[in-house]
Amino acid sequence: MSETKRYGKLTIVVLLVLGMVLGGLFVSNIDLLSERQSIGRSFMPVVSADQRSLQEFSETFARIAEKVKPSVVLIRSKRVVRAAQQQLRNPFEEFFGGTTPRRQEPRTDRGLGSGVIVSEDGYILTNNHVVDKADELTVYLSDERELKAEVVGTDPRTDLAVIKVNSDDLPVLSFGDSEQLRVGEWVMAVGNPFGLSHTVTAGIVSAKGRKSVLGGDSYQNFIQTDAAINPGNSGGALVDLEGNLMGINTAIYSRTGGYQGIGFAVPANMARDIMTRLIEDGKITRGFLGVEISDLDADLAASMGLDDDKGVLIANVIKGGPAVDSDIQKDDVVLALNGIEVEDSDALRNRIADFQPGTEIELEIYRDGRRKMVEIELGELPDNPSQLASSEGPEKSPASNIGIDVMNISREWTRYYEMGSGVVIAKVVAGSVAEDKGLRRGELITEVNGEPVSNVREFVSIIRQFDAGEAIRFRVQRGEQQRLVGIRIPVE
Repeated sequence: MSETKRYGKLTIVVLLVLGMVLGGLFVSNIDLLSERQSIGRSFMPVVSADQRSLQEFSETFARIAEKVKPSVVLIRSKRVVRAAQQQLRNPFEEFFGGTTPRRQEPRTDRGLGSGVIVSEDGYILTNNHVVDKADELTVYLSDERELKAEVVGTDPRTDLAVIKVNSDDLPVLSFGDSEQLRVGEWVMAVGNPFGLSHTVTAGIVSAKGRKSVLGGDSYQNFIQTDAAINPGNSGGALVDLEGNLMGINTAIYSRTGGYQGIGFAVPANMARDIMTRLIEDGKITRGFLGVEISDLDADLAASMGLDDDKGVLIANVIKGGPAVDSDIQKDDVVLALNGIEVEDSDALRNRIADFQPGTEIELEIYRDGRRKMVEIELGELPDNPSQLASSEGPEKSPASNIGIDVMNISREWTRYYEMGSGVVIAKVVAGSVAEDKGLRRGELITEVNGEPVSNVREFVSIIRQFDAGEAIRFRVQRGEQQRLVGIRIPVE
């Protein structure tokens, strides 16, 4: 083979190899470019989607705020307090005795809170404690109008009130169904904390059905939220992400007086019912069964032959109450009301209160291992059921005359009183002889005239043996200190 032919073949081989290398590099670059494009297509839209989601989420809250704020008002209250007459001693009277009366000038107490416009013609829903005992109410709207308001009706037991202003075409906030609200759902609180008008905060529903938030004989079924609520938010709106009214902000749990992540709102369904009745009647009347009730625990239920602790124990039948004329007896367990099960005492109490006086109800009770049905016509809940509970016939209990209410020791009190025997003073009436003698709420009464008492029934039984004008001796414990206190029953 000639040199020329060999050189030609070698050239062809080199060209083929070079073509294969260049072709491989080209294909590799195409694959790399395709991969980069694929990565770009998969990565870039995710960032855009997140941004859009955040923007849409933010836009939702902004839209709710724009919708709700005009329907939430600032309420300022004014109350004139006329101070009691004081006694002033002058230098001459230091020698000759006597006092010179001096009357202080009246002072004005001012308060603030929030409210929600619920009708175009001026009805506003708020808290009772926002308007309680106010001599003057002024409502401030988001458009900077100031309107005088009058109280339509109040219900201290739910801490709700309705007031009215004279105006038309007001922006109304629609009620939602608070039963459909779920734990974990986003909500927004709108109100006027510390007078900072139309402030919005956001959070979630932390819990539902909260009881024992307020003291006394309140009817409670609160929505708990971590949306920031502070003094001045009372009476404002708690709304869902549709801008529907889900609750009326009412209370906070705080050791500082300010926001600590726990706030409470009256559910919209309860608020709407109370509002309607206040507008129609100006007051709230509730059904009254006339019994003292308590919850079951597992051990008590087992001792009575029940499979679980669902139900409500009848601790006592109140003398003079509706249940006296029925077949209800002490130590009965109420299992159902009108065919619907009751799980605890709060549930039974709230459901009884929803009925109007005169309504006939049917209770399924458990007694001595058997179930039976009892029918009863409800009475009207009195202003102070505890006084009726401690009465015998028309006479008042001397315990109410001396100015104290007592209760049995519950688990929460056992950490304060190791001895665990006695009755706890639940209330001391202002201006009563008990207050004058220094008795205080939370103290423990362990003996009455030398006789030990371990529960309310024993306490009342001893007290009833004394007549007006007679003196009673109490052994009282506060912390680790004990003392004897003598109190004479006032003569009316």
